[in-house]
Amino acid sequence: MSVDDGLVMQLHPGIIRNHHTPTFDRFGPDTGHDLPAVGAFTEPLRPLLEAFGTAPGFHLVLFTVDETVFSREIGPLAGFYPAVYAGAPWWFIDTPAAIGRYRSAITDSTSFTKTSGFIDDTRAYCSIPARHDMARRADAAYLASLVVTHQLSEEDAVRTARRFVSDIPRATFKL
Repeated sequence: MSVDDGLVMQLHPGIIRNHHTPTFDRFGPDTGHDLPAVGAFTEPLRPLLEAFGTAPGFHLVLFTVDETVFSREIGPLAGFYPAVYAGAPWWFIDTPAAIGRYRSAITDSTSFTKTSGFIDDTRAYCSIPARHDMARRADAAYLASLVVTHQLSEEDAVRTARRFVSDIPRATFKL
């Protein structure tokens, strides 16, 4: 249906919601006790991607908090299939170190344009500016590491940093 209607398909597997029942009972959902589960994408998505992975206009954004799957599955899938994008895990593992691990794990396979850029679905609205600032700083630190190791020019790093927060999310989500 996403091929027909043009909407972007997103998958967010690999989370065990409300893992600790006493915390859930006391504080309710979305209070920080959602934990990662082992994820798999390559084999489960094979039928979908064989049918639509190269279909014009189809976008499939894959999200997970299982860090082991970034380089093993999501990066290679996004690197091969025009329809697949690596979703940013900032909505859950929003620490500078985790963002660096994500960028390191997927960039070689995907390039920057096959990622989703920073997006946020937090219900803690007051945290949005701080989370965006932290994500931008972590992405800038990753780009700076590529500059100092002569893998990227300073000019390209500045252009890419701007693209992370505007062009890339807009293109990925067809905005």
